[in-house]
Amino acid sequence: MNIDITSLLNNRANTIHVKDTINIPKTFLENSRIDELKDVSLEGKIAFNEDNDLVFSANMNGIMVLKDDLTLAPTEVNFDADVEEILPKNQNILDITDILWQNILVEVPSKVRSTNEETYPSGDGWRVISEDEYEKERTKSNNPFANLNELIKTKEDK
Repeated sequence: MNIDITSLLNNRANTIHVKDTINIPKTFLENSRIDELKDVSLEGKIAFNEDNDLVFSANMNGIMVLKDDLTLAPTEVNFDADVEEILPKNQNILDITDILWQNILVEVPSKVRSTNEETYPSGDGWRVISEDEYEKERTKSNNPFANLNELIKTKEDK
């Protein structure tokens, strides 16, 4: 995404407002966990701050398509990122695609699930269970001493 900042550098404008949809090249996606980006929009401004630095401040939001950690099914994840970067003043036209891409990568979650409920993996003859389920199954096991506590309690009650 190229932005012409000539009017800022020549003091003809105090602020450049930016509002656009973002198209990240497919080559950027190849070495990332992101399969696809959808409806990514950007709204912000470029202006000089008190220290005479050229600052790009914006909000970016959209949808990234990632693989579910367990099923590898495509999962849409919404993201919303605030961007604030100091830009170089030695060019009239700036390409901010790299800045936007870096800020999108920061928003990639470490855990991706297609459903909100907690699912556990399983296979042929095995499954992962929760601690609570483990405790329930442990007490129901074929242990010959499992009923001993009940016998002692009934004997004490008499």
